[in-house]
Amino acid sequence: MQKSKDLEEILIRGFPVSDGIAIGIPFFLNPTQEKLPEFSITLNEVDDEIQRYRGALFSSREDLLELQQTLAEEASEDAATIIETHIHMLNDPLMTEHMEEKIRHQLQNSESVFQSVMTDYEKRFSHHPNSFFQERLVDVMDLANRVLGHLCPAKGRSLLNVPFNSIVFAKELIPSHTASVESSRVSAFVTQVGGGNSHAALIARAKSIPYVASVDIGSLQDILVRCVIVDGGAGEVIFNPQPQTIEKYKQRHTRLKTSYQILQKELKYDSETIDGCSIQLYANIGDIEDLDNLRQYNPDGIGLFRTEYLFFQHRHLISSEQEQYESYAKMIQTVGDMPIVIRVFDVGGDKNPELFTNGEIEPNPVLGCRGIRFLLRHREIFKTQLRAILRAAVHGDVRILLPLISDIGELQESKALIAEVSQELYSEGKLFRSHVPLGCMIEVPSAVLICDILAQNCDFLSIGTNDLVQYTLGIDRSNPAMSDSCYPAHPSVLRMIKMVITEAKRYGKSVTICGEIASNPLFVPLLLGLGVDQLSCSPRYIPVVKRSIRQCSLLGAYEFAQRVLQLNSAQEISQMLLEAYTQVDSKIGR
Repeated sequence: MQKSKDLEEILIRGFPVSDGIAIGIPFFLNPTQEKLPEFSITLNEVDDEIQRYRGALFSSREDLLELQQTLAEEASEDAATIIETHIHMLNDPLMTEHMEEKIRHQLQNSESVFQSVMTDYEKRFSHHPNSFFQERLVDVMDLANRVLGHLCPAKGRSLLNVPFNSIVFAKELIPSHTASVESSRVSAFVTQVGGGNSHAALIARAKSIPYVASVDIGSLQDILVRCVIVDGGAGEVIFNPQPQTIEKYKQRHTRLKTSYQILQKELKYDSETIDGCSIQLYANIGDIEDLDNLRQYNPDGIGLFRTEYLFFQHRHLISSEQEQYESYAKMIQTVGDMPIVIRVFDVGGDKNPELFTNGEIEPNPVLGCRGIRFLLRHREIFKTQLRAILRAAVHGDVRILLPLISDIGELQESKALIAEVSQELYSEGKLFRSHVPLGCMIEVPSAVLICDILAQNCDFLSIGTNDLVQYTLGIDRSNPAMSDSCYPAHPSVLRMIKMVITEAKRYGKSVTICGEIASNPLFVPLLLGLGVDQLSCSPRYIPVVKRSIRQCSLLGAYEFAQRVLQLNSAQEISQMLLEAYTQVDSKIGR
């Protein structure tokens, strides 16, 4: 790009991360290069220095608690959970005992010791081939910057005072950047590094901030830019837009806002197709507090309650049957007569496995002891949870979902354990529900290939498309380089979904789609055409998914699915989905 073209309209395409349109002024976020103070301390000053360090940890915790409360009020459950992880990290020995011992031993001020420890940590893990460690490193360094901000107040906090209506450009976003911003100040994010599954991306979507990644930030800083448009849905960034372009996007932004208001009003209607076919539309939740705002979305039930998030927030619950029972009972009574699918403890992979393995880290956690494998290896944890669920199930319409089933033996072992727990509760004279429907999550190809066997031996199936895509295509979904929007549209994935639905219906069993594609309106006609009649997504996506359902006819969806299944590549399928969505969406004034 040449200087002579600085004031010309320039269109750059990146990777769409968070939908929405923003028009604002550019703000380039550069990591601070400010040198931290470094000085020696005496033995008499050690206790005071450690006290100062503890004060920084305390203030950091207060920051995070306040931020978490704000996110909870915004119904940003994924974002609040990420911040909860940061709060737990403040109690890690690396941050507490280890740091204090270093200060005593080195007789240096807290800032310099802390920075040295964090730098060593970064060097150790920055080149680790496993993306799990890369993602964890981002969280640790994010938290380190927060602590340093309290030890040395002149450092950090760079997004708190950005100009109003800023489009923030950065090489990479850390979670606290996205979590703490005010939407009146930051209108959109544009980054060089980052993907759709990063923590920053999850938070941006939760806060409805447009976000485009995979843009070369370094080449942009020398360009004179007065105005920027970000189209998060299309993954487009427009520099120095001409007046007619600005007007076009202003009108489109207004239509989007109006459309969303209409969507909110339509929530009172049933989720059924034009030709009267009812589609069950459920909500995914990760925290009991999420239920406070759930009624406004009018779901048909809870399609996925992720119990592991309860334990991430309150680790002692893992061994407390009574407290688990009380948590589940409260949730079940809150939803009333709505059905609720409780997924048992799903840890491992990218879900904080070190919390329950005494710090032992697997070389490849995504392919290690996770999901049902973890539970069957740690039977006391599994039995405690099953006892609590069976007791709580007397209060409502409860189903149990087993994560990451890959073999019929895992299902049979789980059923035997449920029978054992039921017998124990009966012998103890405790009130419990003797039969709770049991389902399997289909997340790996082996489960798809034996889905007929699984369907005959359980009560329902639930397809977790996020992991199914990962394990089928051999990609790491937490790796930003692998955040290609085409992957869910891969022919192999769609054929697997079709296979599971066909076999489940053969044996009269229901199938729910609860992965990300269930929240994507582009996929709704295709999924209905493949035979899906139950979808479960994050509550905030229910309005747009319900609109897509109500715009479909079942016959049209079936014919559309047959055409899609004839295509040979994910790119072709993605293009057809986009064209079909655009045609329908243009009719409602997008």
